[in-house]
Amino acid sequence: MITPNKVIPLAESALGRVGAILESGPEPIDILALFRSVADNFESIDQFLLSMDVLYLLGLIDLDPVTRMVTYVN
Repeated sequence: MITPNKVIPLAESALGRVGAILESGPEPIDILALFRSVADNFESIDQFLLSMDVLYLLGLIDLDPVTRMVTYVN
C-alpha cells in the first residue's frame, strides 16, 4: 500500500498520493484542516497518514505535535 507493485498501481499507493498533500502548501496548516482539504484523494485516514509519513521521512514536511501544524520544508 505504501509503494506500487504488481497489484497496487502508483496512483493508489501512498507514494502516489503525496502530491495531493504537497499541492496544498506551502503555507503552514493544521493537520486536521489539511486532511479535510485533501480527503477526497484518499480512501481512508490511514492512507493519508501513510502519505504524511512518507513526506516526513523524505524531509518534505515537519509536524509540530503541540500546535498540530504541518510546515512544508523547502
